[in-house]
Amino acid sequence: MLKTAPDESPAASGEMHARPEPVPADLGPAIHPLIDGERTAGTGRQVAIIDPSTGAPFARVACAGSDEIDQAAEAAARSSALWRSTPFKQRGEALHRLGLLIYEDRFNLAELIAREQGKPFVEALTLELLPALDHLRFITHRAGQYHGGLAVDPRHPYYAHKRAHYLYDALGVVALVTPSPLPFAVPLIQTAAALAMGNAIVLKPSELAPLCALRMGELCEQAGFPAGVVNIVPAFPEDALRLVAHAKIDKVFVTGGLIAGQSVMATAGCTPRPVVLALGGKHASVVAGDADVERAARGIVWGALANCGQNCGAIERVYVEERVASKFLERVLAEVDKLIVGEAMDDGVDVGPMITEGHRREIHRQVTDAVDQGAKLLRGGVMPAGGGFFYPPTVLLKPPHDCGLMQEETPGPVIPIVVVESMERAILLANECDYALTASGWTKSAESAGRLMEGLQAGVVTINDVLYSFGEPAATWSGYRKSGMGQNHGTPGLREMSRQRFVSFDPATAEAPVFAFPYDDAAATIARASIDHLHAPRPLRRLRALIRLVRLKRFRARISARGVIFAKKRQVR
Repeated sequence: MLKTAPDESPAASGEMHARPEPVPADLGPAIHPLIDGERTAGTGRQVAIIDPSTGAPFARVACAGSDEIDQAAEAAARSSALWRSTPFKQRGEALHRLGLLIYEDRFNLAELIAREQGKPFVEALTLELLPALDHLRFITHRAGQYHGGLAVDPRHPYYAHKRAHYLYDALGVVALVTPSPLPFAVPLIQTAAALAMGNAIVLKPSELAPLCALRMGELCEQAGFPAGVVNIVPAFPEDALRLVAHAKIDKVFVTGGLIAGQSVMATAGCTPRPVVLALGGKHASVVAGDADVERAARGIVWGALANCGQNCGAIERVYVEERVASKFLERVLAEVDKLIVGEAMDDGVDVGPMITEGHRREIHRQVTDAVDQGAKLLRGGVMPAGGGFFYPPTVLLKPPHDCGLMQEETPGPVIPIVVVESMERAILLANECDYALTASGWTKSAESAGRLMEGLQAGVVTINDVLYSFGEPAATWSGYRKSGMGQNHGTPGLREMSRQRFVSFDPATAEAPVFAFPYDDAAATIARASIDHLHAPRPLRRLRALIRLVRLKRFRARISARGVIFAKKRQVR
């Protein structure tokens, strides 16, 4: 069990610092940025990588300096021309080799994730490596379908003979800015999508957990990706803006917090260049009166506390109908009491530490403020003694709707529960938030499930399950309001990694386009008759217009009248 530190004030809070300075000298050689297939000097500040389970540094990284960030963007731009012209079969083979290398190294990777980020070893396998491999397989298969273009079914009868399709071209150079909660899965999935669509990438991982991204870069080299296609530049947030503003960057993908997203968007907007933002969440989970309470309690406890609550899709608010509230609370507390908190590599550990001391203090501040404002603390809520950045699983009842715990991001092991009189009230409260990334509901009724899916305003809504959509390769990951813009994952995510173009070929022999010059009496007749033929509400008027058209020599010379007569009318009404 965790113990309360006797000298810790309940109101203790702290700024969320990056890493302590100076970096200890006894950590061995620094790990350097990967640029254009080589390890560079790392001319920026050095950072100590802390094991959250102990609070002790175990490695150091030399961050990229300004010149190296420019160098990475230039290298990616040079390599992108070659990579985008590489046949997709070869790109797919490289991605397949990458998947095999990840599988072969899965246990070492899981240990690295556990040590660098703090999630338990088993969780590193299930929440990072398994989704990474699943997405990689999906991306490799689905990107091939886009390689030759997607056919377009013409809807206009006059153009039904044309052969049209969408081409999905590579963007060029994609900048990726990724966070610490999923230090391997997020960079890997986005990198794979970018590479599959023919782009080169420059990746700036979180300065709190850059080792996983650097290891991914090494695996990409081993898989045979050309030098310069994958560039990894550990850097501090202020240095990321230099990357975003670089002239060689074609699109920016940011996964992180609101402030980071706002800064990147403002910088990119001055260029201008497109941005996809996957920002914070405030997942609301609604327990309907007819829910399977056992299942809901187990799902919500896991959805709130997995990765110590440090997921943007983690449950951060729970609304339960009062007719099942008592039983639900009993089951939640029973589930929480069974959890084992400990070091990430210890056997049987369910909940590991938080990523930094600053994050831990911020969570404790939110919990303390909620209690001060009237919330009832049922479990946890104390700062533990000892090493590491641990915080106990915490359950609160009836926190005020407007307190920080219910409105701000709470990336920590906290379950705030509010009892409501109806599901409609729960949906209303769930939607009264600036964040709209993910939400969930729990019910046995298909009718109630429909009401929840329609009513909960979030980019992802799951009923009787939680967190799984991140691991489902076909599911998109998107939010709105302060949770972001654009799409990640699934086929929409692949499209975001490309430039869509419409192209067509007309194989018919014709003197000119049907509506081309001269604008004489014949043109006026074609214009009037075309509108009547295609849009008149009465069938007889449409038929008379068609007869007028086929009698005109110019119309017959410019379009296949027979095709118009016999073509299936497919325009959208």
